[in-house]
Amino acid sequence: MLLKADVLPVVSYANMSIVNVSRTGFAGETMTPLRATDLLIFSIVGNRFHQGSVRWVRGPKFGIDLVDALDILSCSDAVDPGFLASHASRSKRYPVDLTGRIAIGSICYHSTVRDVSRSGMRLEIDAVLEVGQQVIVRLPDRPLILASVRWAASDMAGIETADQIQTLRLVCAGV
Repeated sequence: MLLKADVLPVVSYANMSIVNVSRTGFAGETMTPLRATDLLIFSIVGNRFHQGSVRWVRGPKFGIDLVDALDILSCSDAVDPGFLASHASRSKRYPVDLTGRIAIGSICYHSTVRDVSRSGMRLEIDAVLEVGQQVIVRLPDRPLILASVRWAASDMAGIETADQIQTLRLVCAGV
């Protein structure tokens, strides 16, 4: 069985700030136009990217649905029952002051991983990728991978990952 991957060529990055976080997501601000239901791929620290879904947008402010938001943003968990009997329980919001970056891309391409090493992959992909271009690779049940295109020819591309990957876990994920 071949390992399938989605590849998002990164067109640019935009700054964002996160103002509060809960068990189910976070609220932030960015000057980049977002729409509800958009997929948001972002990084808070280094080359480690995460994805969430835009839940709401009000001007530069936005809310993200994000599984494990407290773990990703290093906060603890608690439930805020509200002050009135009619209030529904909701996840406690923790104020934070974090900055990060949003990866901006227009189209996500489906690909097949043909080779894998600790530092990269060979992808079969129906897209024209540019040498030096950054891409984010999404594999089933794996963290997002930031990489740079090292070569591209016809329907194949070689990418070098920003961080070393655990090849055995990756190969076992495709079985």
